[in-house]
Amino acid sequence: MNLHPILIRNIKHLTDARYFAAMGVDWMSMALTDDPQSFAMWHTLADWIEGVKLAAELDVDDEMLLAKAIIDAKPQGIVSSQNIAETIPSTTQLFLEVDSLNDVIESPFVFCIKTYDPNLLQEYVPDTNHERVFLFSDWTKESLEEVIAKGFKGGICFSGGEEQATGMRDYELMDDLLDLLR
Repeated sequence: MNLHPILIRNIKHLTDARYFAAMGVDWMSMALTDDPQSFAMWHTLADWIEGVKLAAELDVDDEMLLAKAIIDAKPQGIVSSQNIAETIPSTTQLFLEVDSLNDVIESPFVFCIKTYDPNLLQEYVPDTNHERVFLFSDWTKESLEEVIAKGFKGGICFSGGEEQATGMRDYELMDDLLDLLR
């Protein structure tokens, strides 16, 4: 069990999908576009992994793409920079990218993703916990340890990476980071 919910954004290959599923992350997201290959990859990923909720990252201004994603991919979540909570099914979790913690929406159907700024660490651990906020960063072991030590109660967001060759990627740092969250 993780101490913090974990979202891995921008999964681009099955190597990452299998690794992160095996590591017990809570959420993974991948981009869905007009390119049919993105939907083919989505379905392949969904067939290969278990126990992880899938979120779609897409252009929500494209109503046709949004509708196709909801109907065809049936994502459990959608990552967006726009608050579309009222236009997606109530069973679909919205991950809303926000610029400020003042923009956090208090709703059980909305998680917020905020880029972590170490200079503002105190804002992430106020008296009222930001448990529905996921902090996103190019995490180092030290920066993640600092956030945890200060008492942050929300989620942690990482990005998928590139393979060195098909099926090959170095996960040493990611192993260390995920170990901190257990």
